[in-house]
Amino acid sequence: MLKLSVFHCRVIFFVALFFITTEICKSQGFDFKGQISSWGMGTRNQNEWTGNSGIRYIPQLNYTYSEGDSVALNTEVLFNLYYQTDFNSSDHAFKPYRAIIRYTTPQTEIQFGLQKINFGSAQLLRPLMWFDRIDPRDPLKLTDGVYAIRFKYSFLDNSLLWLWTLIGNTENIGYELLPTQENAPEFGGRIQLPLLSGEMAATFHTRKVNAELYYYRENRYAIDGRWDVGFGVWFESVLQQNFSSLTTYKLNRMITIGADYTIPQGSGIYIMAEHLITTFSNSFWNTDQSRQISAIMISHSLGVLDNISLQEYYDWNNKNLYQYLQFQRTYDNFIINFALFHYPENGGSLFLNGKSSLLSGYGLQLMLIFNY
Repeated sequence: MLKLSVFHCRVIFFVALFFITTEICKSQGFDFKGQISSWGMGTRNQNEWTGNSGIRYIPQLNYTYSEGDSVALNTEVLFNLYYQTDFNSSDHAFKPYRAIIRYTTPQTEIQFGLQKINFGSAQLLRPLMWFDRIDPRDPLKLTDGVYAIRFKYSFLDNSLLWLWTLIGNTENIGYELLPTQENAPEFGGRIQLPLLSGEMAATFHTRKVNAELYYYRENRYAIDGRWDVGFGVWFESVLQQNFSSLTTYKLNRMITIGADYTIPQGSGIYIMAEHLITTFSNSFWNTDQSRQISAIMISHSLGVLDNISLQEYYDWNNKNLYQYLQFQRTYDNFIINFALFHYPENGGSLFLNGKSSLLSGYGLQLMLIFNY
């Protein structure tokens, strides 16, 4: 009997989706768009300058078929092509970015393929960053997708039910430090309910972790909510349970509390603050290790085209301050983004996952973005 690997299944899926979309587009018409971006960055650390530059192209092909307001079928196919260099070495890739088949009715949505799944109210310090790695400092908000089937049901009282299964994701996603066992499906769900002037939700996810020499079950439980009380307030709380006697800690907990307010001065000054507490322990009532990070963002529109924003992060354990100042001018299809940043000289990681490691020192970045 012929056995297909995850890689072969992905290739078959992308080829089939491409030809199905192409054939439909021939007779029905299609929407083709994309984004081209280029950047240059210089960083100074220990009296030395280092540089990085690159170019990225993300083409997107969409097709939508609808029957009035009752049923819609939508497909999206995006690729990520990029080249970057630090002038000593280079990196390039051509890989799928999104490949989605979506079927919707007035109360349901089923989405299949390589997709982005995210939820929660936190913006800078996100315990519910389970399936993406969106960096709030990234003007493009890029993140790799996950191979999944996701179902969403909207109740008449504005409650939401999410159900999903993931399979074939060999890379670490979210805060994961270890990958999922190959070909082992992951399952989860989320129920979101209106409550007073806002909403509250409970979320669950389970997977089998590949620790190289052994496997173990990992469960995640979360509660989050957001309310408007004259200003916005929210929280996200996550408990991760590791069912292994060989892991350092059996319980990992993360909680973020946040608030935002727009000062009615001129076009408005938006202020948002969040505080994240992360703890590790082997029993629910004890804390063996902890870490705290605070963040604040201030944003102000200088006119119709211009916006300036400042992000500040403080790591209370390592006494490190991270600063990121961004200016952006937006035309119809063209964006100019300029940033100044300062990260601790001793480097370190702002978040807990390896891919969020930052350069050390101070520097600047210019990014040009064209959407068509």
